[in-house]
Amino acid sequence: MEKPRQNPVLIYDSECRLCNSAVKFLKSEKAPEGFSFVSSSDSAATPLLDRHRIKKSTTDKTVILIDGNRIFTKSAAIIKALQRKGHIWRLAGVFFIIPSFLRDFVYDWIAGRRK
Repeated sequence: MEKPRQNPVLIYDSECRLCNSAVKFLKSEKAPEGFSFVSSSDSAATPLLDRHRIKKSTTDKTVILIDGNRIFTKSAAIIKALQRKGHIWRLAGVFFIIPSFLRDFVYDWIAGRRK
């Protein structure tokens, strides 16, 4: 018997205005079906982080997307979340042609200036 697939969960820093704006955008108009958003400070985040062996301190530095057993962080999490939004946003996948070290360098640069 196959285990039921869990809905994707985006864990974000709720103290970050940029993160909150991004989540608000992802929820706007047509939010991805079955997609959950959990603040890293919410108690619901702890069991998810524990189950996937993600350190709580990681949530201060990056957004995390948990999709089944796959974990996406930084730019990959953002791109995957945009793709789930559907319509024209599926084209965000084109950013995967950029090497992750470059995408994540830009992500880290923005994240370092977000608060």
